[in-house]
Amino acid sequence: MENKSEKYYTLITGASAGIGKQIATECAKKGHNLLLVALPNTDLDDLQKELQQDYSSDIHALPMDLTIHDGPKEIFSYTQQKKLKVNALINNAGVGFNGKFENYSPEVIDQMILLNIRATTLLTLFFLPEMKKMRKAHIVNISSFAAFTALPYKSVYAATKSYHLFLTQAINNELKNTNVRVMSVHPSGVSSKRTMEHIQRSSILTRITALTPEKVAKVVVESMEKGKRRVIPGLFTQFYYLLGYLIPHGVFIRIVGRIFRNNP
Repeated sequence: MENKSEKYYTLITGASAGIGKQIATECAKKGHNLLLVALPNTDLDDLQKELQQDYSSDIHALPMDLTIHDGPKEIFSYTQQKKLKVNALINNAGVGFNGKFENYSPEVIDQMILLNIRATTLLTLFFLPEMKKMRKAHIVNISSFAAFTALPYKSVYAATKSYHLFLTQAINNELKNTNVRVMSVHPSGVSSKRTMEHIQRSSILTRITALTPEKVAKVVVESMEKGKRRVIPGLFTQFYYLLGYLIPHGVFIRIVGRIFRNNP
């Protein structure tokens, strides 16, 4: 049984930048103790120091490449060695590439599958048994609006994000009599220093639905605390999600195919 006097931790992957960094900040504001995971040499230590200066949370930083074979297992082993009880796992780390499927290299495809699918799955597998013993626990899979349809010119990325959606739905059903809630998050474009130029050159749909990492992070943390199972940040994105039900699927794929062909 869960000991209420014990310290619990929120584990966030891909925590050094973008949505992950802002989720870490939002969680620290709310008093969460944190285990931050990101690639080596991505300023993770700086984020740890910054959050520790601003908030009273206990914060650990663990540089790790989640695409290496034992990466997910080493993160779990770290928590066991340090006796960190993880009651919230936020699978945020992910990567995507644009272009025709036939032009992808095997290395690019491997990276998307290993990070977006394998790492998320194994981390969930490793941490779930302990989470089931807790009074309340959460798993959050940062998916994408791309999860809801096939996307020409983003074929593998969209397929990996659909995996998040269906994995979340299936596990939630298996856990319906437990206190663990699994949530998938489906933002559209997210503006940042790295993506701003691309978004400005993209379609009006992409520009209208784009949200800041801060906005997405706030929605993620609030929705997690409410025990939601799926969330689509942004009113415009929610509108286009509903619109997708009214347009025949084949027509919808042709429309988005034109969009991403012209805005790779």
